[in-house]
Amino acid sequence: MKIQLWSIGKENDAYINEGIKIFQKRLQHYTDFDIKLIPTVKQASSLSVPELKKQEGKMILDMLQPQDYLLALDERGKTMTTLQLSDFLQQRANAGTRQLIILIGGAFGIDTAVLERAQTKLSLSALTFPHQLVRLIVAEQLYRAYTVLNNEKYHHQ
Repeated sequence: MKIQLWSIGKENDAYINEGIKIFQKRLQHYTDFDIKLIPTVKQASSLSVPELKKQEGKMILDMLQPQDYLLALDERGKTMTTLQLSDFLQQRANAGTRQLIILIGGAFGIDTAVLERAQTKLSLSALTFPHQLVRLIVAEQLYRAYTVLNNEKYHHQ
């Protein structure tokens, strides 16, 4: 199963890039993992929040393929433990999912149309994190989940 982390926003700061590269390298042992940065909408500052979210949503929906499994990160989504995340990844692989897209929305969240398309909505925390940091957290959690699936000593229970 291929996993892509899509994120609307700017490039990572150097310290974030370094951490992400570490986990990208580690994840290649288990799965095909990549990060796709989606540029912000042109003239975003001149748009209302609903219009901005709508335009971002259209970009995302246009990029998705019908067979893609979409997991949207949303503050109203369900929470998972690391063990539940590893179970989720195993279930997706068992179901024959070819591509899992994990989506980090824009600064104001994800448009309703995209949330309706998402098969799963996940909240990382009740806290708010910078998008760049979320990319690193997701990469680390994916690595952690795969080490659980492979009975490797990384995650402690």
